[in-house]
Amino acid sequence: MDEALAAVLSYLPTPAVSSSASLFSPFPAASPVGEEDRIGRLPDGILRNIVSRLPTKDAARTVVLSSRWRHLWTSTPLVLDDGAGAGLAPAGAAAALASHPGPVRSARLASSQDPEIDASVFASLAARGVEDLHVVVNGSWPVEWRVPSDVLGCAALERLWIGLCQFPDTSGAAPALLSLQELGIVHSTVQDRDLHTLIPRCPVLETLAFALSQDYPRYVHIWSASLRCVVIWKSMLREVHLDDAPNVDRLLVEPIADATTHIKIIKAPKLKILGYFDVGLHQLKIGNTVIKIETKVKPSAMVRTLRTLALKVQFGVEDQVKLVPTLLKCFPCLETLYIMSVPSEAPVNADIEFWDQVGFTECVYSHLKKLVIEDVRGEDSELAFAKFVMERAQMLEDMRVLVDGSCSRDAVLSHLSSEGCVSADATVLVERHDGTAWTFQRAIDLSQSDPFGC
Repeated sequence: MDEALAAVLSYLPTPAVSSSASLFSPFPAASPVGEEDRIGRLPDGILRNIVSRLPTKDAARTVVLSSRWRHLWTSTPLVLDDGAGAGLAPAGAAAALASHPGPVRSARLASSQDPEIDASVFASLAARGVEDLHVVVNGSWPVEWRVPSDVLGCAALERLWIGLCQFPDTSGAAPALLSLQELGIVHSTVQDRDLHTLIPRCPVLETLAFALSQDYPRYVHIWSASLRCVVIWKSMLREVHLDDAPNVDRLLVEPIADATTHIKIIKAPKLKILGYFDVGLHQLKIGNTVIKIETKVKPSAMVRTLRTLALKVQFGVEDQVKLVPTLLKCFPCLETLYIMSVPSEAPVNADIEFWDQVGFTECVYSHLKKLVIEDVRGEDSELAFAKFVMERAQMLEDMRVLVDGSCSRDAVLSHLSSEGCVSADATVLVERHDGTAWTFQRAIDLSQSDPFGC
């Protein structure tokens, strides 16, 4: 499989069918003499469920087993998928649609060349009430093939993911995605006007995710009463604004090197989770206040609903270190803090006495329960920050310091043990960092109460 195509497919949600399902294992052509055909005696509803979990080719082949299986195939909502995670070729999808009269539950289509996908396939999917649609086309670069606008009329569509394509043009017809709950754009192009036309017309949209975006969109401005989760993963976006997002509870970002993104929080009264905010790359504005090192944080520049914050910090860069306490003052009710320590190209030994001069920080003194510092290399500035929290966090319960391979775990443990915690209930653990739990699939999973969790 083409490397780019395989990479994009790896970002898509789990396929609807089982990758290990096989026609011949669960469905023997005939039972041995004297043995009871137990599968054949199952109710139609259960058998349809089984058929719906098979790859498209195997599901279609059940018609040869008996007249009853022929009835089951044609009455089971169609699932277009090869079962191997690579997606069904468009020609196979067209053939399945031609042989199956019923509705389409989901379709996972992939092609290595853009001319292979016939627009009539999408018109048929829209007419059949497709609920779950993934489309990945690895044709020319930059991407030129555009998903047909028929997709915008899929009133039953609940989940839409596109990769290596251009998003449908919204200028010809207003989107009518009345059931869409999840929209993912992976290494694809969506014009700013199309994005901002679409979002307000998706009344039940909960998750909006971008991964590997390069040229467009440049601006993501959220005006949505339904959105809960916005994910920006390794994408070169200039702005991400929560303009009017009454139900957004998480804004999740995985930065990409040299991509400066302005994050603005205007109206997000339920925002609980933010990160990873790269202190060296991102710029934060809350209301009308740009958050800088010397900013006097007023109540209008505070987000009191935020409970979990994740930061990426170069502790060898003084300006980044000095911005951290200002950021913390913006989130006075913070309970969980993740700090990923990033190596500095030209580190400057930041003033470790700086933390002794930091004034009252409400979240640290009164609310912080959990602190995780990742990729610790034992630098003085890293340990000075850990000491700052230990000496002030009266509600601290769990502190984890995850050291990388270049650092002596015992040396860090010895240093922190000598400091002690102001909180008598605090547990301090120093462990080897065996890899982060932070992944794209975890970020888009709304069932994860803590997407950064160790």
